[in-house]
Amino acid sequence: MKKLVLYFCLLVLAQVSMAEDYLLDATTMTVGTTSGENLVVKEGCLDPNETGCGEKYKWLTSVSPIKIGNLQVVGQVTGDFEIVVTVDFALAPKTIQLLTADNKGITLKFKGDVGSGWDFKPNGVGEDGDSGYGRLPGWHYLNNFNEIKISAQNGVANVYTNGQVAGDPINFDSGVVFERVAIEGITSTDRLVDVKVRGIQGGSCPVVSGDYEAGRQACISNPASCGITASGDGTTVSGDCMANYSSSGQLHVPCVSVPDAFGGTTVYDIKLNQQSGSFTFDLDMGSVKSK
Repeated sequence: MKKLVLYFCLLVLAQVSMAEDYLLDATTMTVGTTSGENLVVKEGCLDPNETGCGEKYKWLTSVSPIKIGNLQVVGQVTGDFEIVVTVDFALAPKTIQLLTADNKGITLKFKGDVGSGWDFKPNGVGEDGDSGYGRLPGWHYLNNFNEIKISAQNGVANVYTNGQVAGDPINFDSGVVFERVAIEGITSTDRLVDVKVRGIQGGSCPVVSGDYEAGRQACISNPASCGITASGDGTTVSGDCMANYSSSGQLHVPCVSVPDAFGGTTVYDIKLNQQSGSFTFDLDMGSVKSK
């Protein structure tokens, strides 16, 4: 099972030139599953002050009152994209950031009382944006969940709360490449239901506190923390389609099924080469062949 999960983690970290969606959904995870840094799946009533409710729900929260939880989704985000987070934030500060390799980017920061004080600003990648005090458009208070969305099209990024635009947009170079999405400041009184990243290049595994090796090990030991699921016991794999990772740093993937324009699929045999000093792989275009 670990070899199978490692194969999937390697594959999603490979830099193939296609946009995908990343989804981490606590409602599909087992209570007690950990993810990111200091985050764990818990279960409770919709109103956290209730104990005897008939229906319980699941979310990610900090493992304890003295720990701060963070989640980093690593993968290239560029062009048009969306980051959608469903949360019940208690107290500030919280941040949702898109960061480049040199830690520039776009930041949505909640300050003061969550929902009433906020900044949506660029740092070295654009201009404009907004900040404000007072009620965010459409924001639900008092132990209610909110959908926060950062959406970018043609170099214009807007933030929405529950479908309503909040403030002025950020204008940036649409060619800028963000390397990760970071959600920081989660406490034991916050409830994070799901995270969606639409437009990430090649998919991603969460990274623990900026440590890529720790993130890789988390994928291997706990597939659900990476958003990886497998049907059945996950141990049955066709022998001639088993991916193989060599000591030279090459990943051979014999079977990749790709939809075609006519509703069918084509199966390819591909090889990926590991970049020196990292756990990122580049597609060897000369190796691609149909089966």
